[in-house]
Amino acid sequence: MGTLQINDSLKKAVQNLQLVEFELNRPSEDVVTLSVCLKARQYMSAMMQLFLSGNLIDYKEGESLDSLLNLCKAVEPEFESINLSKVFCCELNSTECENSYCLSLEKVNDCLETANQVKLIVLNNIELSEIE
Repeated sequence: MGTLQINDSLKKAVQNLQLVEFELNRPSEDVVTLSVCLKARQYMSAMMQLFLSGNLIDYKEGESLDSLLNLCKAVEPEFESINLSKVFCCELNSTECENSYCLSLEKVNDCLETANQVKLIVLNNIELSEIE
């Protein structure tokens, strides 16, 4: 994947993550928590994959968030600050929770907060500003 393609894909992931944030701006009774949590995890995964591609690191398609994060940590120590336990349901392990969700608004806020942390690290290390 070329630099231009990585940048374009990253811009799309950031824009889509912003759409997820807008969901949380709705009245709490109208927030579709399924959408927020699943999409936040999908965009975290996409951003980490783009980071790895930009650093010429191989990963397997469909790799879990945990695995992607470990690969990212090996390249950039700043990823050590990411705590994925906030994005998974407490009663499920991370693999079982990958395509599941938790219904509490607090939990989906944690998902989005973690996704934004990933976004900032990726943007800082790919040298692409959020407003580009």
